[in-house]
Amino acid sequence: MPMRLTVVLALLTLSMTLAACGGDNTGGTAASPTTTPATTTGAAAPPLPERAKLFAYDSSAAPKVTVRGKKTRTGAEVDDVVLAAPGGKVSAYLVRPHGRPRAVVLFLHWYGEAPSTNRTEFLPDAAVLAKAGVMSLLLQGTFPWDGGLSGKVDEDLGRAIAQVVDLRVALDVLQVQAGDVPVGFVGHDYGAMFGSLLVADGRPDAYVLMAPDATFANWFVKYLLGGRGSATDYQKAFAPLDPVANVGDAAPGSIFFQFAKSDKYVPGYVADKLVEAASDPKEESYDGGHELDDAARADRIAWLREELGLS
Repeated sequence: MPMRLTVVLALLTLSMTLAACGGDNTGGTAASPTTTPATTTGAAAPPLPERAKLFAYDSSAAPKVTVRGKKTRTGAEVDDVVLAAPGGKVSAYLVRPHGRPRAVVLFLHWYGEAPSTNRTEFLPDAAVLAKAGVMSLLLQGTFPWDGGLSGKVDEDLGRAIAQVVDLRVALDVLQVQAGDVPVGFVGHDYGAMFGSLLVADGRPDAYVLMAPDATFANWFVKYLLGGRGSATDYQKAFAPLDPVANVGDAAPGSIFFQFAKSDKYVPGYVADKLVEAASDPKEESYDGGHELDDAARADRIAWLREELGLS
């Protein structure tokens, strides 16, 4: 079945389930950030098996990986690759350790205008982890990085689902390349929010979630809709995908939340909602803003080494 039709059918099923759960989260309909209140908690989400159906794909065939180039970075081999995902081609960096991998980590970067808001963000992390025997895959995000929001909620929800499927395909690639080894995930901003949805996949043993928001609609309405579409429709449609509705299902995987003390995008009460929703997570707050600092990098590398059995 073509992916677009599969997504439409899954969305129809989930929308009926969400309605049965009382998922009619109310809010302003205007798309202006000055008139629409921020959302910090989503509507009641359907059970995990129902949410997982959204991200189903045909994983029977081995994932296709094309290598476009190779280079060496601080002793690690870095392959510039393209993955063939159901939604299209996805660029990534595959960072290889010397010898057989002892663990794998999937990375997804943050959103914005800074030079590092792409797959290069975590090259320093991956280079350090490679010395400990970790193979890393640094994915280039597509939604909302490519073009923002359309203002058509069904279209944007389909693109968000495709982004999660890209992550699942990336895990397939790592599994083929490295075999049965511990799996970690690291994401920043939207990268962390999409990574929280890998609870539906179940393979990650450890999640580092850096400065995520609790819901998708909050940032969508404030920064990306730009007067197009309905805030209420986005809140309703994305409620099953909201990080605050998913982090509680990470177990037996562990979570490390990293927040910033002066983050204008993730205030303390939002961070608290996420921590409360998760099951016994580790949490740290760092000086500075949303970009997070070198101390945060050192902490997450040390935590991953421990959680993935590399210490």
